[in-house]
Amino acid sequence: MPLTLAFACPACGEAVEGALEPGTTGLACPACAARTELPEAPALVAAGDAHACPVCGSADLYQQRDFNRKLGLALVAVGVLTGPFTRWISTVAFVLLDFALYLLVPTVAICYACEAQQRGFDRARGPKPFDIAVHDVYRFGKRHPPRRALAVAGPRSRVLLREGKESPS
Repeated sequence: MPLTLAFACPACGEAVEGALEPGTTGLACPACAARTELPEAPALVAAGDAHACPVCGSADLYQQRDFNRKLGLALVAVGVLTGPFTRWISTVAFVLLDFALYLLVPTVAICYACEAQQRGFDRARGPKPFDIAVHDVYRFGKRHPPRRALAVAGPRSRVLLREGKESPS
């Protein structure tokens, strides 16, 4: 499975998605045609892992299952709602179905700073699971990625845009 990347365009905020190949140095936004340079992309493709964010340059990433949470909750809710009518067999069945789907879906690496998503990396060599302490450091502005102007979708984006801080100070 090839490495793929999805992120918010720094110019317009629209979704940009594309495959990362050995010669990839940037991706263009389909909405505004602005090109985002991705200096870390060739190294990520060569290594086959997700050790850095190619968009903002942050080394702080986490991995989680690429599972639709709303679908998982809906399956469990249907199981619970139909439980009294099936002597709770449907509840057990839906919870097991939810768990099986969770185990089958691949993982995604997400950047704490800009929320860019990387798929197709080797899970064993991927980043650690989510850490609320690292998230809070970015959320409350105590740490910024190297290319802060490109982190438009991250937890501090609205605050930075409101303050007019589009580039590192």
